[in-house]
Amino acid sequence: MSGTNNNLHQLPTQDQDHEPDPNSKAKIAPEKAGSKMLVFAKLLLPLLILAVAVGSYNYLKTTKSKPKKPQLVEKVWPVEALAATPTSHTPTLRLYGKTVSSRRVDLRALVSGKIIEVSNELKEGALIKKDEQLLKIDDFDYKGALVEAKANLKEAKAREAELKANIELEKENLKYAEDQLALARKDFARADELSKRGTVTKKLADDRNVIVSQRAQAVATTRVNLDLQSARQAQQAAVIDRLNWKVTQAERRLKETSLIAPFDAYVSAVNAEIGRTVSANDTIATLIDQKKIDVRFTLTDAQYGRILTHDKTLNGRSVKVKWNVGEKPVEYQATIVRTGAIIASQTGGVEVYAEVKDATKPVPLRSGAFVVVSIADREYLNVYRLPQTALYNGNNIYVIKDDRLTRRAVEIVGASGSDTLIRANIADGEKILLTRLTLAGDGVKVRIFNQDNNGAGDKKSVSQKSTGKAPASVKAKLDKPVAKGL
Repeated sequence: MSGTNNNLHQLPTQDQDHEPDPNSKAKIAPEKAGSKMLVFAKLLLPLLILAVAVGSYNYLKTTKSKPKKPQLVEKVWPVEALAATPTSHTPTLRLYGKTVSSRRVDLRALVSGKIIEVSNELKEGALIKKDEQLLKIDDFDYKGALVEAKANLKEAKAREAELKANIELEKENLKYAEDQLALARKDFARADELSKRGTVTKKLADDRNVIVSQRAQAVATTRVNLDLQSARQAQQAAVIDRLNWKVTQAERRLKETSLIAPFDAYVSAVNAEIGRTVSANDTIATLIDQKKIDVRFTLTDAQYGRILTHDKTLNGRSVKVKWNVGEKPVEYQATIVRTGAIIASQTGGVEVYAEVKDATKPVPLRSGAFVVVSIADREYLNVYRLPQTALYNGNNIYVIKDDRLTRRAVEIVGASGSDTLIRANIADGEKILLTRLTLAGDGVKVRIFNQDNNGAGDKKSVSQKSTGKAPASVKAKLDKPVAKGL
C-alpha cells in the first residue's frame, strides 16, 4: 500500500506547473504527418481516376473508325394523273322533289236523294276506272219528272199541230175571199158602165159597189186571222222549245242519279253509305287522277338563273325521275311544263313542275312520293372536269412537268356532281395531279404510277364528253346533290 501511494504521488496534476517532456513531443509529430498524407491521398485518387477516364475517352474517340456519310436521296411521291383535254360538258343536277297530282277533284252529288247503291271500289285508296258507276241515288221522283215533262211536250206539240191546221184553213179562206173580191170588182165595173149608159139604174151600180166593199173587208179579216194564227204558232214553238229543255233537264237529272267516275283515279276521303240522304253538291269522295302526275322540285336561285340565262326557258326540258321504292329504284321520264309564280323565300329558290309522261309504268306512281330528280344543267364550253382532290387552296391545281409539280391558278365555273368544272391555262395533254399530297408544292418530284410500259401518260382525259362520266379511278359518286350556289 505504501508503494502504491508513492506512485500516485508521482503523477502530475493539472494544477502543478511542470515542463513538457521532450521525448513525448517527438512521438506526436510523426502521427500528425501520417494523417495529412492520408487526406491528400483521398483527394488525389478521384482526380486521378477522372483524368484516366477522360484520357481513355479521348483516346477511343481519336482512334475509332469514321463511318461513311449516307447519300441523300430525294423523295419521289407516287401519284395519279390524267391528261388534260378541254371539251364541252353539261353537268347533271341531282335534286329532290315530291309527286303531286295535276288533276284532283272533289266528287259531289249532282242531285239530292237517298243513296240506294254504292260500288265496292268506292273505298279509301282504291283505284277506279273511267265510266265506272260509283253510287246510285233513288230515281223515283226524277223518273216522274221526266214523264211529266214529256207529257207537257206532247200536249204542246198537239196544240202546234192545231195552229198549223188553222193557218192552212185561213190561207184557203184568203184565197177564196180574194177571188170573190175580184169577181165583185168586175161586176161593179159592168154595172157602173151600164148605169152611165142608162141601161141600168144607179142604185144597181151602188149595190154592186157595196158588195165589193164587203168582199174587201172579208179579205182583210182573213189576212188578219192568218197573221194571228202565225203569231200563235211562233208562240207555241217557243213553248215547245221550253218543254224540250224541261225534258232534257229531266233526262239529265235522272242520269245524274248514277254517279260515274270521270277518269281513272285513286279514291280518297270517301263519304258515302247506303241509306244516307245527300243534297246536291255534297262531297262524296276525292279523286286523284292516276295518269296526271307532276313532280314538284326546287331550283336554287343560282341554278335557275344559270339555266334561264343560257337557255331562256325551262319549259320542255327533259327530266329523269327516280323513285326509290322496293329493292330496285324505278325511273320515269318527265318534261318541265311550268314554273312557280313566285320565288319561295323559305327554300331560297324557284318551284318547278315536270309532268310525268306515263305515271303507270313500270309501276303506278302515286301522289306524295319523294323522288330524286336529275336535270341537265347549262352547257359549259372548253372546261376541264376534276375531282375535288385535285384542287389546292380553293383555286389552284398542280401540273406535272418533267416529273415535278408546277402550280397553276384556275377559274371555277361550275360543278358536276362532286367534281368541279374549271378553266385554266393548260396545254393540251399536260398531266394534272389528282392524288392529294400534304406536301404538294412547286418543284416536288413525283412519279405517275398509272403510266403504261412505254412511259407515256394515261391516255384518259380529265375532261369528259357530254355524258358527264368520269374515269373509274377518279370518278366521284354523282349521286350526291350539287352544293347550293354552284
